[in-house]
Amino acid sequence: MKNKISVLIFSLSFVYCLSTHAAEKVDQIIDRVVAAYGGDKLKNLRSYTISKKFLAPAQGQSHTPDLEQIGYNAQYLVVDIENGQARIESLFEGRGGVFQNAVITDSKTATALNFQAGTFGSAQQPDVYALAGGSMRTSDAVLAYELQKSRDKAKYLGTALYLNRIHETIEVPFPLSPNLTLWVDRETGLISRMVRINPILGQLDYVFSDWKTDNGIAYAKSTNFMIAGVPNLISLRNESTFNRDTAADLFKVPANLVSEGERIDTTEMAMTTIARNVSHVGQTGVFSMFVDSSAGLIAVGGSAGLAQRLAHFRKETGNYKPLAYQIVTHHHNDHLAGMQDAVAAGATLVTVADNIATIKRDGLTPEAPFQSMNERLTLGEGKNRVEIYEVSTIHAARFLVTYVPAEKLIFIADHMNSPFKTGIPQANLNTMSMWAALEKLDLDFNKIAVAHGARIFSKKDMAQSVANYHPSVCVGARPVCK
Repeated sequence: MKNKISVLIFSLSFVYCLSTHAAEKVDQIIDRVVAAYGGDKLKNLRSYTISKKFLAPAQGQSHTPDLEQIGYNAQYLVVDIENGQARIESLFEGRGGVFQNAVITDSKTATALNFQAGTFGSAQQPDVYALAGGSMRTSDAVLAYELQKSRDKAKYLGTALYLNRIHETIEVPFPLSPNLTLWVDRETGLISRMVRINPILGQLDYVFSDWKTDNGIAYAKSTNFMIAGVPNLISLRNESTFNRDTAADLFKVPANLVSEGERIDTTEMAMTTIARNVSHVGQTGVFSMFVDSSAGLIAVGGSAGLAQRLAHFRKETGNYKPLAYQIVTHHHNDHLAGMQDAVAAGATLVTVADNIATIKRDGLTPEAPFQSMNERLTLGEGKNRVEIYEVSTIHAARFLVTYVPAEKLIFIADHMNSPFKTGIPQANLNTMSMWAALEKLDLDFNKIAVAHGARIFSKKDMAQSVANYHPSVCVGARPVCK
C-alpha cells in the first residue's frame, strides 16, 4: 500500500513539475515577445491605427474556374482602447466595381457609414472584435498585445523551423475566433507567422516580415495571408501608429450624411412564404429558396448552413419530402460550401459541366450525383415546373438563373441586394451585367429572391437600380482611397 501511495505521490509531483515547467516556458516566451514589441509601451497600449493595402487574387471568386482575377483590398482601422471606440473602413476594387464600407463603434452601439449613398444607419454588431478582428489579425503588434493580455490561457506547443530559424510555437485564444498559433522567433522574439483553422476554409496562414517601429513599438511592414497555402492577400502597403492621440471626429457621423432606411433584422433564422410551394429561408445574409415542384423538392442557394436552412423549412412547412435537386448558381467557393449538405440530403446537383471539377474539389464524395446542363433545363412540368437558364455576367461566366414561371419569380446570387426594408438597391457592375442578361432571356417575372438577403425585390426595383447606376469611386479622401 505504501508503495502505491509513493508511486501516486511521485506521479502527481511529476505532472505538477511538467505543468509548472510549461507555465514558466509560456511566461518566458511572452516576456520575450513583449520586450521585442516595445515592453511597457506595448503593455500600456492606449490606441493604434492600421492602414493596409493588399493585392487580392480572387481565390475561388474569379470569372471562370480556370483563371484568377486580381483585385485590391484596403483596410483602415483606428482603435481607441482607452475610450472603447473604434473605426473600421474597408475598400475592395475588383471587376464588379468599387465597394467601400465604414463602421464606427463605442462598444455599445455601432453605426454604418455609406459614403457612396450619403447615408448612415445602425450596424448590428458593436463588438470591435466582430467588426475588425480580421484586420487585427493581420497585425503582429496587435497579436503581441493580445498575447500578453491572455498569458494565463496561452499554451506552449513546442519548437518548429520556419525559414531555417528556430521558432517557439504558442497557442493563444483570440476573441470571437478559433485559437491562434503564434510562431515566435527564438532569437528576436518577433512573431514571424500566425496560423488558425477555419472550419470551412481550412488552415489560414499570416506571414509577417520587414519590421519597423512607431513610437517605440515594433510592427511588420509586410503581412501576407494564405488560405490552404494559396496567397489570398499580398501586402502592398502597411503603415501603423501606436499610442498617438486620435481625432474625436473619427468616431462621429459626418454632418453631410443623412439617416438611412430601416434595416431588415436577419440575426435569427426566418422564412418568407413567397407562394404556396415556394419559400425563402435564411439568416445573417445567407439564404436559400425551396420550391416544391412536380419534379420534387428543389433548393437553390448553396452557401454554408444549407442543412440548417432545410431543417427550418421542414419545421415551418411540415414538408419532409426528399431533396431532389440542388441548383448550383455558380462556381464561387462561398456558394459551394453547402453542397455536401445537399448531397447528404439526397439531392442531385444541377450545374454546368465546367463547374463539376471545381465542386468535387471541395470535398464531395466521388459518387455525388450531377445533372449537367447547357443554356436551359426544365425540372417538372406544367404550372409546377422550374426552369433554369444559363447566362454570362461579369461576376461569373456561367451563371444559373432559377425561374418559377407560375409565380413570375427568379432567384439570383451576388448581383443585387439591399439590407433595407424599402428603397432602391444600389447597383454595381454585377447588377448591370445581370440586367443585360435577363433582358436577353425576356422572362416574364416580377419578383426577385436573392442569396444574400431576406428581401424579395420587384422587377421595378431592379430596373430603377440600373437606371440610377453611376460608376463608383472611393469617397471621402480616406486612407483606404490611397
